[in-house]
Amino acid sequence: MDSGLVALLRELVATPSMNPYRSAELAPGYGEAAVAERVAAFLREAGLSVELQEIAPGRPNVLARLDGPAGVPPLLFVAHLDTVPVDGMTIPPFEGGVRDGRLWGRGACDNKGSLAAMLTALRRVAAARANPCPILFAGTADEESGYRGIRAALRHSGFQSAIRDPRSAIAPRAAFVGEPTGLSIVVAHRGVVRWAIAQRGKSAHSAHPEQGVNAIYRMMPLVRDLEALAAEIARRPAHPLVGPPTLSVGTIRGGHSVNTVPDSCVIEVDRRLVPGESPDAAEAEVRALAERHGATLDRFFCAGAFEVPPDCLAARMAKQAVGAVVGEPCVVGVAYATEAPEVFGAGIPVVVVGPGDGSKAHSADEFLDLDQLQAAEQVYEHLMTQPAGGSVAE
Repeated sequence: MDSGLVALLRELVATPSMNPYRSAELAPGYGEAAVAERVAAFLREAGLSVELQEIAPGRPNVLARLDGPAGVPPLLFVAHLDTVPVDGMTIPPFEGGVRDGRLWGRGACDNKGSLAAMLTALRRVAAARANPCPILFAGTADEESGYRGIRAALRHSGFQSAIRDPRSAIAPRAAFVGEPTGLSIVVAHRGVVRWAIAQRGKSAHSAHPEQGVNAIYRMMPLVRDLEALAAEIARRPAHPLVGPPTLSVGTIRGGHSVNTVPDSCVIEVDRRLVPGESPDAAEAEVRALAERHGATLDRFFCAGAFEVPPDCLAARMAKQAVGAVVGEPCVVGVAYATEAPEVFGAGIPVVVVGPGDGSKAHSADEFLDLDQLQAAEQVYEHLMTQPAGGSVAE
């Protein structure tokens, strides 16, 4: 086991970078600034060109480039910097304790294991000058909430000049997004669209509820209709790799005090899309129900579903790398969403591959098996040093 790799992951886990979701206020431990500074310093020490790109106050991306031969298409590696919060965790979230061959803590699995493995691979490749093509790296903010980081990275003029080599104007030939896939190669996953639905009422003293209009009561028929829609959606044809579409009401908030008739109620709804489904068509169904009940709907997040051919270049490269390190590669689809559709939308063939059990992401006792961490570093290094030709044999 590479002790330096484990030490790096422990350091990253010990540096909180929780996503504040839609809050503009960064409480202690929230935001990616501290971990971004550490990642940037690591990459500079490794000899890469590095830039911090702030997407919101205290929330930067890390954009880096390892130079290679002129006129050769680069490769792009992406790993997000943020984690979910630590509420309800049953283990110390930031100690990075190691026991039973695992490293425990928030982000160990999602997604600092992939991050540490990519960084270590980049350092090894840079030291050996073993890359036959330029390598781009994006450490992205806000993956857990809005994908603003990857979207900003792909739009950023400085990174665009790195993505499209100014000497040759050649786009990346392939990209690899790190997420906890158990080193399976993800070629398809669901998309997601989320809405806040608001119902208005009229406040009054609870001793005279007839003088008010209870917004929570007004919301309940809509919730029941959404439950029926969710059941109908679940019966629709499933995608062979990612399963069926889903809908879920995830939060409800209403009222100010128990002795006041609530004048507002808001629910948040999560709709998972399978490849081929349109976010706008999914929204039309939900909007029709909201308007039927006099509620207003606001979309606050949307990420399309993802699917690439299992024989595309990125998939072939990943299969070769995983096969060389751990044996027969497994090509799969998953139910959760990643940044891959954003990369694919920029015209770059991409797959998702990284260390960790996806069921431990966001969990109360999150951990990463260290054997997977080591194997992931070797897989990424293999990808970074594969020949720069235009095709990879099956």
